[in-house]
Amino acid sequence: MGVAPVALSTTAAPAQTAAQAAEQTAAQAPANAEPTYQVKLLVDPCRVLDRDGAPLGAAAAVLALGSSSGFELTQYMDDDRLSLAAQDWIIRIRRGGEENRLCLTYKRRFGIDGDGTDPAAVRRALDRASAANFDAGDTNYEPQVNLSYSRATLDFCNKKREPVPYLDPGELPGPEASRALTRDRLPGKLRKWATQPAGWAESVAAHCLVHGPVRQTNYPGRLLGHRLEMQVTPLRGACGERTWFTEITAKAATLGEAVALRAELLGRLRAEGWLLEREAFKTDLILAAP
Repeated sequence: MGVAPVALSTTAAPAQTAAQAAEQTAAQAPANAEPTYQVKLLVDPCRVLDRDGAPLGAAAAVLALGSSSGFELTQYMDDDRLSLAAQDWIIRIRRGGEENRLCLTYKRRFGIDGDGTDPAAVRRALDRASAANFDAGDTNYEPQVNLSYSRATLDFCNKKREPVPYLDPGELPGPEASRALTRDRLPGKLRKWATQPAGWAESVAAHCLVHGPVRQTNYPGRLLGHRLEMQVTPLRGACGERTWFTEITAKAATLGEAVALRAELLGRLRAEGWLLEREAFKTDLILAAP
């Protein structure tokens, strides 16, 4: 007597819902980057510096400033149309004092809605960065949130070191060498920037101008229990006159700490009569200089 065949079930597995698919995709996606935080505020050079750009005694006392910790020479690379800046990319060549190497930084900047105090606005900026592949999975870039007077940015920096035995101490490479260096060390994200055609970044790098150089002198200090640095940079105004771009910078570990720190510094610097109530982003000024 034969055995009756076992009928196979033809019932299909439940289809995955759209919500389940979205959850699975989110679980597989890299997490948002975890930035560090910096507060940067402008102070009035006429009230805190002497004619040579050194801190006045009163400012040095209040800010507990020490002797200069050294200087940095910096220049920026972009073409005559500021094509990189238009895509929110910044290329910086920096040399610290007597160092025998350069620090070449490729920076992608994301705007933050409002003044940076809203955690949801910072999270949205981090979401936009992740969508552009700037996330926790890419350790080649250092993320940082900058809080200034009423503007905040999220920056991702890719830093590369370059020995310069052929340069004298305190010297930066000239235009041709800077263009070659900029082009040769382009990171993959910029080289393959999705919103531009293939070869765009190499073409811009090949036609870059040198913006700068500028010399920044740094003074370590302390205020309200927080470590800070006064950074002094002479810049040329629209009419060629020299101005001292003078900023106070301080680090924080979390957004909450950075917001509280900014509020404290704003209050104290305003009370001293030193605060300049505008943004402390000197890269914009250097790129826009004639």
